[in-house]
Amino acid sequence: MKMSFLISKQAVFNQSGGTDMYQMLFTFVSKKNPLGDEELVSESEIEDAKDYIKRNMDTIFDRKLAYIRFTHLMLDNNFHELFLKEKLVIELPTELLADPVSLQQCMRLKRLGYTIALSGFMYSEDNEELFKFADILRFDITGDSDEIAYTVKKCHERGKRALAANVEEQEHFEFAREIDIDYVCGGFFAKPVLETKRSGGPMIKTFLQILALLYSPDPNIEYISAVISTDPVLTIKLLKVINQLCADKGNTVSTVRQALVMLGIDRLKEWIYLVGLQRLNRNSPAEILRLALFRARFCERISRNAGGSVGSRSNEVYLMGLISIVTGSRDEEALKRALSDLPVSQEIKEGITGGGVFGDIFNLSRSYEQGEWESVAVLAQACNMDFEVLANEYIEAQKFVKKYGNFA
Repeated sequence: MKMSFLISKQAVFNQSGGTDMYQMLFTFVSKKNPLGDEELVSESEIEDAKDYIKRNMDTIFDRKLAYIRFTHLMLDNNFHELFLKEKLVIELPTELLADPVSLQQCMRLKRLGYTIALSGFMYSEDNEELFKFADILRFDITGDSDEIAYTVKKCHERGKRALAANVEEQEHFEFAREIDIDYVCGGFFAKPVLETKRSGGPMIKTFLQILALLYSPDPNIEYISAVISTDPVLTIKLLKVINQLCADKGNTVSTVRQALVMLGIDRLKEWIYLVGLQRLNRNSPAEILRLALFRARFCERISRNAGGSVGSRSNEVYLMGLISIVTGSRDEEALKRALSDLPVSQEIKEGITGGGVFGDIFNLSRSYEQGEWESVAVLAQACNMDFEVLANEYIEAQKFVKKYGNFA
C-alpha cells in the first residue's frame, strides 16, 4: 500500500508577534504504518517526499524561514539540500548527537553554514561544547524559570538566540517577554484574546446585525450595504479588498453596493468574519486570521471528500472552520456569549467543540494542523479520506490562504 508524506506547519513568532519561521511537522504514513515508522520507508518513498517538499515549498513556508526537526532519515538522505542555507533552521535533538555517525553529519551541516538549533537542554558548564555548536537553543517554557532565565542570558551574551516552545498560557508569554526570549511558539497563539470590554460597542452590534442579515432566508443586498455603510472602517476595508481583487480589470469600485455585488454573498460571509475577528482581537497576531481561513478551507475540502450528508453541507463546514478561532478564547464566559450570539446552526457550534455531525471533520483539521499524526490516521478513516488526498487538500488550503489571507 502506498505510503504518503504528510506535512503541516506551525508559526514561530518573534517578540513583536510577527511570524519569522514556520516549523514543519511531518510523518511518513500509511494505513499499515499509522505511526510513521521511518525504518519502513523505502528509497522511492523518500524521493517522493523530497519532491513533495520541493513542489510545495513556496506554499508551505511563504518566503519565511523553514524550521525543521531533523531525524536520522533526513540526515542520511540530505534533506538539507532542498533548501538554501539562508532559508533553513535545522533543529537537532540532543539524543541525535549521541550517535557518532549522526554527530559527524551534524558537524558537516554546521560547516556548510546552516543554522543549527539544539533542543532538550539548558546551559551549564558541563555542556559548554554543545552550547558552542548551537545558533539557537530551544527549550520548554514550562521548565525551571531560573534555569531558563540563565540560559537566555548566556545565549545573548554569546550572540545566540533562544526559542521557547509550549507557550500555552498568558503567563508563559509574559515570562518569555520579561526575560527577552527571541522566539516563541505554542498553542497560546491560536487563542485570540476577546476584548470583552468592547462587547457592547458599535462594532460588535454592527457585526452581528450584518451576520443576521447574511443568514436570513433571503439576504437583501440593499439592507446589508446600508448597514455596512454605517461603519466607516468596514466600508474602507471592503472597498480596498474589492479594488485589490479586481485590479486587473481596470475598474474602480467606489460604492459598498457595487462591492457586495462583485464579492457575492458567500465570500462576503467569510470576509465579514475575518474582519470582525481582526477588530475584536486587536492584540492577536495576524497569523490567527490566516489560521482561521486555513481551517475554513481545509474543513470544507475534507467535507467534500467525505461525501454523504456532510458533503452537501460544505458551506456550513467552511463557516465552522472560519469562526472556530473564537473558541481559542481563554475567557469561557466570553466564549459562551460569542457562540450564543452568532447566528449559526447548532451543528456548527457542536462541531467547533468536536461533537455532532461535523465533529470528526473539525477534529481531523485540528489534529493535522498540530501534527498529531496518530489521531490523523484514525480520523482520516472516519472521514473516508485517503492519506494522499488529505496531503494534497492541505496544500490546496494553504494556497487558498496565501491568495486571500492578506485581504482581511
